[in-house]
Amino acid sequence: MALSGITAISGLGSLGSIGSIGAPGSIGSSPGRARSTDVGGTVSLGFSDALERVQKSIDQADGLAQQLATGELTDIHEYTVAASKAQLGVQLTVAMRNQLLSAFQEVMRTQL
Repeated sequence: MALSGITAISGLGSLGSIGSIGAPGSIGSSPGRARSTDVGGTVSLGFSDALERVQKSIDQADGLAQQLATGELTDIHEYTVAASKAQLGVQLTVAMRNQLLSAFQEVMRTQL
């Protein structure tokens, strides 16, 4: 079973750090995060950064929905774009989670 690689995905630039595995000091450069050079830590940091970005887009869409409901937002297109970005972010996150889980299960089935 071959897994297809993820190429350039706009909005998830933090996943680019996955390619620098093994370079000491290049992983976990965010303030307050522990530095790690193992693959699991790198994927975990990249995935958590992506989750934070998706959560921010969801929060932004929710805020715009409230503004739209109260009449503060006059441009409905702003909300539509924000809601679409949040929906795509959630879909991408679920797809990434499914691929990571599938890869983990494949590794666990490997016999030594």
